[in-house]
Amino acid sequence: MTVATSMIPFQRMGLVAALLVLASTAVAKPPAEAAFDAWLVAFNSNDKAKLQAFNAHHFADADLNLDYLLDSREETGGLDVVTVERNEPSVFVAMTRERSFPTYRRITITAGKAGDTKLAEIKQEPQPLPEDEALKALDSFATQLARADRFSGALVIERNGKRLYGKAFGLADRENQVPVHLDTPFLFASQGKMFTAVAVLQMIDAGTLQFDDPIGKYLPAYPNKEMGKVTIRQLLTHQGGTGDIGVLQPEEGVNRAWARTIDDLIMLNGDRGPSFAPGSAFDYSNYGFVLLGALVEKVSGQSYYAYLDEHIFQPAGMAATHYPDREHTSGIARGYTRDDDGRLVPSASQLPWRGSPAGGGVSTVEDQLRFVGALKAGTLVSLPLLQEAIKQQTDWYGYGFISSGPEEFPHWGHGGGAAGTSAALSVYPTNDMTMACLSNRDPPICDRLLINLHWHLSPPAPAPSPCGATDARILATEALIAHREPFVIPRGPMGEEPVAGSCTRTRFKIDRSGVPVDLSIDESSGDRVLDVAARETLRRYRFNVMRGRDDSVHYLVFHSAGRTF
Repeated sequence: MTVATSMIPFQRMGLVAALLVLASTAVAKPPAEAAFDAWLVAFNSNDKAKLQAFNAHHFADADLNLDYLLDSREETGGLDVVTVERNEPSVFVAMTRERSFPTYRRITITAGKAGDTKLAEIKQEPQPLPEDEALKALDSFATQLARADRFSGALVIERNGKRLYGKAFGLADRENQVPVHLDTPFLFASQGKMFTAVAVLQMIDAGTLQFDDPIGKYLPAYPNKEMGKVTIRQLLTHQGGTGDIGVLQPEEGVNRAWARTIDDLIMLNGDRGPSFAPGSAFDYSNYGFVLLGALVEKVSGQSYYAYLDEHIFQPAGMAATHYPDREHTSGIARGYTRDDDGRLVPSASQLPWRGSPAGGGVSTVEDQLRFVGALKAGTLVSLPLLQEAIKQQTDWYGYGFISSGPEEFPHWGHGGGAAGTSAALSVYPTNDMTMACLSNRDPPICDRLLINLHWHLSPPAPAPSPCGATDARILATEALIAHREPFVIPRGPMGEEPVAGSCTRTRFKIDRSGVPVDLSIDESSGDRVLDVAARETLRRYRFNVMRGRDDSVHYLVFHSAGRTF
């Protein structure tokens, strides 16, 4: 068959097009990587509309984590890819470098179902820094926010009374150009719940209150009898279903005009019952702490404010901490909030007449450090009871204290936020560090600063064993520690050997993945920590030692997948 020469160019063009299609198919990026590329462009643009467009395409909600994304962009200044750590169709992991400060942030993209453009998750993980670099990163971020007129306030970091960082930023009074100092008093909003809790804990220590007493026992005339059945424990942990107080929202100005005392707040709210069966759920409640304040007054015979001054502020040396009313705020940092048009305006009109047991007094960062010092010294409440108070009684709350963080790096304290008020106090027991921030700008500006430091800090290195060696160490391959929780070594001990001093080391032998390994534990140490050296990393595990009737170690149960450091 003869082919017309005029057809040849079209056939060649068709072949070229087919090859181009094949080539484009061959180089098409996996879904997770393509999503990462699109996300990074939207993130670095610092454009709200572009981030919303990305979310709309890849998630069900266009506003998903939008504030967090914009805050992260402001904090980092944008991200640049340093290396790709994992590239699979459903998972893409890249280590990036922040532009504002020389630190790193791991980004993980997890795709959804195959063939679907929706994503399961995008996760940001700021990487730890040496402590001095973490403090520099914090200072860089705080300075950046202050220069952009997004932060004014005081920020301090201490370890056991030694000042690691302290700096004041911006203006306490914009109208009169009064600068902030480290001793400038600021409103502290919900941080006052810590003071209410300590007052109640003092009474529990003294035996005049019990955790599981119903409030009706002390307030027999309380209007709603079902609310009277809520216990002190449930109030301290926000599990009473007690709700808000009706004077804190912008639209509640009519109530603010007359509700000035604890009795007024009970009159405003006392007829309603719990919003759920007490103890069955968690719902952060301001009114619950007002009720605790009423108990303090009833049991002590003093006003709430007089009790705090005599039993907490004076013993702790907190001379600047008090509860002024709105007509006595001279010398206190003026709060500033954004109105509907984005203008910065005074926030005083949104304040209640006076702070309450739910919060709202005045303090300084120096006084907050004194408060922590007095707690840790046992001056305000017994140390065993304090340990219960700062322990997680719910997912993130103790008895009047926020309690959070992984087991190896927990922290406790409290934050506070209202129009023109941001406060954060965080204590890290494992490295004896306390961080305090007070600001006269909208929340969560202090939280953002302390979270910046939190993510860049590393848990402290393990303390050396009293026997002069790590409590236990396995030298092994990565396969040895690729296990699920809990991991049990069920082999019996091979015997004991004396070590320096009075130490005894029990030896085990296990065989995992074909690799025989010797495991030894220094039993003189009270620690239940195992350090595993594998390749170039060191991981830390927590475990229980299971003993037989003769008190010898029979096996170990590991509880965590380890933390690389």
